Amino acid sequence: GAAAQRVPAVVRGRSVYFEVATAPYAAGASSFVGETLARLGLVNIVPPALGPFPKLNPEFVVRARPQIVIAAAAPLAEMRRRPGWGDLPALVAARSCDFEPETYELLIRPGPRLGEAAEHIADCLIRLEGAWPPR
Repeated sequence: GAAAQRVPAVVRGRSVYFEVATAPYAAGASSFVGETLARLGLVNIVPPALGPFPKLNPEFVVRARPQIVIAAAAPLAEMRRRPGWGDLPALVAARSCDFEPETYELLIRPGPRLGEAAEHIADCLIRLEGAWPPR
């Protein structure tokens, strides 16, 4: 789609952790959110086998070392305080997308506005383009 074409080449193929709730629950590769991320060229750290919205051991995320983190603004602000998470490449380099509640709700609800959700994520990925040296 149009959103995918806007994602900078340097961002494509990067690993992503998308948090849907703070337990932490993630959007897995098999979820509609995961499908959107894949269409945008990102690689989900949560494999399809774990299901659409699995509760993860926080250590799973630490070991996966995601290059991009996407979450609601308030939880994202707290993530560095979680044990081991302060060293996550995405958080160290500020490669994250934090969304205000209204926009975030749009991202995590299936429905006719999925295209709009993809555009919001693409907008953030464009802002992250400068966070990597050119390949």
